[in-house]
Amino acid sequence: MRFIILCLCLFSLNAVAVNVTDLYRVNVPVEDQSEQSRKLGVQLAFQQLLIKVSGYPEVLENPTLLDASKNALRYMQGFSYQQDGIDGQTYLQTWFSKALLVPLLRRAHAPIWGENRPLLLNWLAIDASNLDSQSATQALDGGRLLVSEQAPEWKNRLESAFSDRGLPVLWPLDDLEDQSALSLNQLWWLINDSIITASTRYQTDAVLAGKLNQSAEGIWQYDGVLLQGERRLSLSTKGETPLAALTSASSEVGRFFADQFAIKSNPMQGRSGLRIVVKKVNDFSDYSKVITYLQSLSGVRLVEVAQVDRDSLQLYLNLEGDWKKVQRIIQLDNKLFSLQEKEFEWAQ
Repeated sequence: MRFIILCLCLFSLNAVAVNVTDLYRVNVPVEDQSEQSRKLGVQLAFQQLLIKVSGYPEVLENPTLLDASKNALRYMQGFSYQQDGIDGQTYLQTWFSKALLVPLLRRAHAPIWGENRPLLLNWLAIDASNLDSQSATQALDGGRLLVSEQAPEWKNRLESAFSDRGLPVLWPLDDLEDQSALSLNQLWWLINDSIITASTRYQTDAVLAGKLNQSAEGIWQYDGVLLQGERRLSLSTKGETPLAALTSASSEVGRFFADQFAIKSNPMQGRSGLRIVVKKVNDFSDYSKVITYLQSLSGVRLVEVAQVDRDSLQLYLNLEGDWKKVQRIIQLDNKLFSLQEKEFEWAQ
């Protein structure tokens, strides 16, 4: 058990968050390129965006956001169409205005999960024995294959399950080092020690390991585990396709992270404030970067300079969310190193 906890801490402490640059961009399938299909597609894309930005599917039950979805075009900045080269499906790609969406979520008192998000290493084994002949030919170890950089057709087919939820994912290389540390059989049976050992080289914020297989009735099931530090989340979802089952699992993963990092303003509590100290602010460039960084954080509404003392800044933060969540975001970003609860060191 000590070995497991040590390894988990290793790939947790050395990791760096990923900035999701396409957080406000959504792809949805549409019947055609007609105006009616586009209107329906934009509304669907807007609803998916609300889940993506908040981390919670329940956000669609919010009355303010439900009303806003009826006028989704108001929040859209542009669109384009794409054709899937495999099945010929037409997709509407939409991008929305962050400047309009964030105030909307605040008015609705809905959670807001920022663009800096944990990087997730995804070990995924799939039973390909009942699929197309090419997949079955590639499969080893009882008809199973590992979705990895060596299997781009499966990686491309399934990674939208994570991008649709704003989850940055790293797929394993499936090289000799991976194969020595974690066999397909060990992954299939979710052997923790082997999964952790194989994952330490990647230095991600969290590890997701699971398997996809099809029942006799044709239903796909995903069973897996999410590991982050000493936290563990077991997952079991179903769907009519591998992508559907995996999308349900990624929704649970999104909720898991949103519980840690999404900020929700509470009008009943009002706004709170606190003072922090930031050290090693060596020049005006560092000073500007510190202020800009803190102002960009979800949950921080206003930053005021209280005192400057050589290379130390005393700052007053006006908060609209939970300080503990703001601390987690700071820890994830690795730009401010925590010395004490309200004392930091600038690392850039």
